Amino acid sequence: MINGFTLHDTNTAPAASGEMLNGIQKSWGFVPNLHRILAQSPAALEAYSTLWGIAEKTSFTPQERNIVYLAIIYENECTYCMAGHTNLSRMAKVEPEAISAVREGRPIADAKLEALRQFAAKVTRQRGVVSQAEVAAFKAAGYDNQAVLDVLVLAATKLISNYTNHLAETPNDSFMKGAEWNPPGKLKPAA
Repeated sequence: MINGFTLHDTNTAPAASGEMLNGIQKSWGFVPNLHRILAQSPAALEAYSTLWGIAEKTSFTPQERNIVYLAIIYENECTYCMAGHTNLSRMAKVEPEAISAVREGRPIADAKLEALRQFAAKVTRQRGVVSQAEVAAFKAAGYDNQAVLDVLVLAATKLISNYTNHLAETPNDSFMKGAEWNPPGKLKPAA
C-alpha cells in the first residue's frame, strides 16, 4: 500500500480492471504503477486508457504531443509522469534540448514548439481561461482551433494521471531510472 492505495495486479484488481491490466501488459510489455493504482476503479482505469488512445488521434505529431504532455506535467508538478514522459519523449525522438527546456521551465529554441509549450502551460495553469491574445499567438505560430481543442484532450488525459499520482504518491517504474525530476515546488496542498 502506498498512501492507502494498492499497486494492483490481475489477482487483486476488480475483475473489470484485471481484463484491462492484461491488455496493458500485452501492449506495453509491463503494467506501469499508475495503471496498477488506477485499477482500483475500473472506471478510472478505463477513462485513462481510453483518453490515452484518443490522444494518439489528435492533430499533433508524436513530438508535439510529448511537448504538450511535458508542459502540462510541469505545471501540475507530477514527478511520476515527468520521469515517464521524459523517457517516452526520448522514444518519440523529441530533441533532448527541448525535453530539458520543458523539464526546467524554460523556453524551447524551436519557435513553434515553444508556442505549443506556452499554450499548454497557460491552459493548465489558468484552468482553460486564456485570453483571445494568447489563443491568437498560438494560432500565429501555425496552429488552429483543432489544435486548441486537442490540447484539452491531452490536458484531460494528464489530469487523471497527474492527480492520481499526487493522491497515491505513485512510485516510479524501473524504466524511469535516470529521468527522475524535482518539481519547482509551486503547488501547495489544500488547507
